Amino acid sequence: MKRISLVVSVVLVASVVMGACGGAGGGGAAGVAKAWFEAFSQLDLNKVKDLTCDEQKASLEQAFALLGGTGSDTDLEALKELLQIDVSGLKYEEKNVSGSTATVHISGVLKVSAFGQSQEQDINEDVPVVNEGGAWKVCTASLPG
Repeated sequence: MKRISLVVSVVLVASVVMGACGGAGGGGAAGVAKAWFEAFSQLDLNKVKDLTCDEQKASLEQAFALLGGTGSDTDLEALKELLQIDVSGLKYEEKNVSGSTATVHISGVLKVSAFGQSQEQDINEDVPVVNEGGAWKVCTASLPG
């Protein structure tokens, strides 16, 4: 039961981030979104935080708390051994860029494996990205409403 719950938790974290939050190539808004998801797939929480807007960092930390543990290096290394997140099936397309905001459309398949269990999540989402201090950041807080 715990095996499945870990896979479900990771997919849930990714879904929460995708559905509530919001950068192909080497740069721009789409490049930041791609870098964010690649950092997420490696469980590089520091890089994920660096690529997330300031307004959204607290919510991001709460989402990562769903994965359990204290966030220590030991916990993360153990989690990396048990969990594999594959974002290679995702595509990133800049849809709108206007001033300090942009929308990146992310589509494809997110794959998560843990304890011999695998789950795939179809992704078809628009992710908001904002420019903070000259750098693009993924930011769900920029969603209207």
